[in-house]
Amino acid sequence: MSLSVFVDDREPPAVAEAVRAHGDVDATEVRRLDAGDLVMGDVAVERKTLADYVNTLVGRPSPDLYDQVRRLSAAFPYSYLLLEDEFPADVAEGRSAAHRTQSGDGDGDEGVPAAAVRGSAASITVRFGTPVIPCSDLDRLVDIAVRLGRKHVEAPGARALPNGSVTRRDAPTAERMYGCIDGVGTATAERLYESYPAVADAVAASREELTSVSGVGPKRADAIRAALRDGE
Repeated sequence: MSLSVFVDDREPPAVAEAVRAHGDVDATEVRRLDAGDLVMGDVAVERKTLADYVNTLVGRPSPDLYDQVRRLSAAFPYSYLLLEDEFPADVAEGRSAAHRTQSGDGDGDEGVPAAAVRGSAASITVRFGTPVIPCSDLDRLVDIAVRLGRKHVEAPGARALPNGSVTRRDAPTAERMYGCIDGVGTATAERLYESYPAVADAVAASREELTSVSGVGPKRADAIRAALRDGE
């Protein structure tokens, strides 16, 4: 499915170029947008570099970040804030690399703690229903934006979840791995885990040993062995 994407004319030319280069975009128009930097029908995306994000977070020198998101979420049914970077990690004294991106104004401000940057992302997501998603770089940001636009307009896939999907969130990792094997149901995954709590033991098991597990016949044993040994 192809999309038409509107790009705000205040964005750097590289943004529109990346949108035009995306294989799922068949029309790109650069114009002044009232809200958002990328708009695809009912979907709006606000793009922020890490420096932009921190500066708008503290209201210096740009408009307040929360006000921007409030207007974005009010204008569009679906809104997202995509960060053209990763969330900052804590560094010495709990400060983040983000403060180095802020313009120095001589007032002695030490910057924004990394935890505050991450906390603001959680706050925006919960308060306004606008997820904040780190995207590493511009190309990945545009790709995620286009994928979000597609998912909101295309029909859901008709393919059912694999028969072996394990839905218990507290299931051990090995059991969940067994449950992801095509043809292995949740009950069989549990029995496999009881017999082979370590995946390495299941990998080493012979076809005959696997068929000793209730619910595992010869064909299923072959499927389990193939899945677990894939790439060896």
